[in-house]
Amino acid sequence: MRSPVQDYLDRLVDQIRPVDEGATYQAVPSAAAMDRNLFGLALTTVEGHCYASGDAEHPFSLQSISKAFTYGMALEDLGPDKVHEKIDVEPSGDPFNEISLQAGTGRPDNPMINAGAITTTSLIKGRGGRDRIGRIVNTFSDAAGRDLKVSESVFKAEDKTGHRNRALAWLLRSFGILESDPELSLQDYFRQCSILVTAKDLSMMAATLANQGVNPATGERVFSPQVVRWVLSVMSTCGMYDDAGTWAIEVGLPAKSGVGGGLLVVVPGQMGVGVFSPPLDEHGMSVRGGVAIKQIATDFGLHYGDVPPLGRSTIRARYDLSEAPSSVPRSVEALQALEVHGPECRIIEIGGDIGFAEAETLARAAVGLPASVRTLVVDVRKVDDFGKAAARMLTHVVRNFLEDRRDLILVDDDTALTQSLLDYAADTEDGALPDPMPETTTWSTPVPSTAGGAGTSGGSTGGGAVDSFTSDAAVSDLAPADLDADGTVEAAVEPEFRLFLSRSLALEWIEQRMLARHAPDLVPTGDQEPTRSPLLEMLNEEDALTLSAFMETRNYRAGQVIRRAGQPFGGIYFITAGQVELTSQGSGGRRYRQAYLSPGMIFGEIALGQAGRQLTTVRAMGPVTTRVLTAQVISALEESDPQLAIKLWSALARDAYTSVEQMSRESGARFE
Repeated sequence: MRSPVQDYLDRLVDQIRPVDEGATYQAVPSAAAMDRNLFGLALTTVEGHCYASGDAEHPFSLQSISKAFTYGMALEDLGPDKVHEKIDVEPSGDPFNEISLQAGTGRPDNPMINAGAITTTSLIKGRGGRDRIGRIVNTFSDAAGRDLKVSESVFKAEDKTGHRNRALAWLLRSFGILESDPELSLQDYFRQCSILVTAKDLSMMAATLANQGVNPATGERVFSPQVVRWVLSVMSTCGMYDDAGTWAIEVGLPAKSGVGGGLLVVVPGQMGVGVFSPPLDEHGMSVRGGVAIKQIATDFGLHYGDVPPLGRSTIRARYDLSEAPSSVPRSVEALQALEVHGPECRIIEIGGDIGFAEAETLARAAVGLPASVRTLVVDVRKVDDFGKAAARMLTHVVRNFLEDRRDLILVDDDTALTQSLLDYAADTEDGALPDPMPETTTWSTPVPSTAGGAGTSGGSTGGGAVDSFTSDAAVSDLAPADLDADGTVEAAVEPEFRLFLSRSLALEWIEQRMLARHAPDLVPTGDQEPTRSPLLEMLNEEDALTLSAFMETRNYRAGQVIRRAGQPFGGIYFITAGQVELTSQGSGGRRYRQAYLSPGMIFGEIALGQAGRQLTTVRAMGPVTTRVLTAQVISALEESDPQLAIKLWSALARDAYTSVEQMSRESGARFE
């Protein structure tokens, strides 16, 4: 499966490559001779993952992009105060090679114009057995994560044609800004501009700045966080010369251009971007590079005015269904089948604020799943805020999964992220995504969620999530509907995109679907006799039939309250048809939905505990039929057939411990 980031870059390169405006830089022969059709684009995250497209590995000279990194070196060597004595940090509004020195002092306006960059180079000294240019090349190499070299041919051309820069150097010397022979500083300045890089190198160097000075691939610290902050600030205001104001409005990211066709852009805390395309505009910036970055900033909401607060953590937990199954009671055979096939379903829980970096982490985790995973559940209930990148990335992941004939399930209790995803997809050329809401499901205002699951054997949700499903077909009828009319499971392998408001409903639906795919004879359908319930299956057939004979049938209409919280123990209710919901009441009288129970499940038994009272209110969601082993019958059975009563109590205890074990497994899987 392709990464949505890689797919995006490939499409962007194809889209922008036909742009044919601008001209190559004529003052440097190597730049002037460049093929104007070259176009490379690379993106490196702060985790060190690089995506590249087009001519991203074609070498070119660094030119003025070098200024940002030598400025960082000078700040590391001397500190901001000493550097500031020689170079100001104010935008000049002039082109990069303008003779722009402050009246009286001769101090350059900022380190990004040529006068300021020559001064910056003069402040760097040799150290540790390396001369100045050796240190510069070594530092640049550390930022790029590989050994970089000076192109002697580019240097000679720079040295031969750099008359304006030579004039600037001598003018700086006349003001005492340069304190030694200008030619020595000028030669090293020409050499730093002649260092060869690629768009991939630029993206890694930018990612190093985005990562507070640490190369994300090697883990080596290149600059201190304080220096990075200073450098990025100056890049933001001065890096694009006389186009800095327009760039701040349209892109809003620290950037540095070079007449060699390179463009370096930093998204602090998230990623670095490198672009290469030789034709330049009137400001000395790559034309295609500018178009590409503006598009990326818009598509992913990266402008500093658009970016939501970034979360510290994205993936809170990841596990498969066999590690944390639903708490739905099932037969031994069904549980064994789910245990075997559980790894086919992977669950990823994400949380916090989702910007580009977080969305990319999720997308990479999703597309990197092995082919054996046929269903992915993305639980977004703990997401606080999200930007454009979340909708874009998730849309791509959904399309990938469906094209790969795999299921993708979203668990989203307020549906905000899901709706954003659907809205985005509808506006793309690929068209709308399938409706993730089951046709038989109606929607109501979500009920506030609880912190924990229900306390019933066979009814615990394990996630305490809220559901607004009000259809009695929402869970129990899903798996049978996946079967063809002739009973085959062909339809069950059709890929599905679904939305559920709670993890419990999602997992029950997936388990039903998994059974329909691998063991259709084990899928509960229609009426469910008590003897087929997991509780009574713990007994032998004769004892199960005896207990069943003692039960009385009770029918309930839709919406009828079957048991109310606070009532004393009234018996064990076996659901044979229909569906019920369990709710509790919290502070302020708010009703919390804790679980849905379907045929084969039981309720009422928790009131046998120490409190002796019903803890939840049980309401029929449609016509419901139950078989009830009443409190009176159980009491009488303890007198008339104590052996059978002991077997019943043993089964109840085993059932309760099974639920506790399931919840413990879930907790271990989710919080390991």
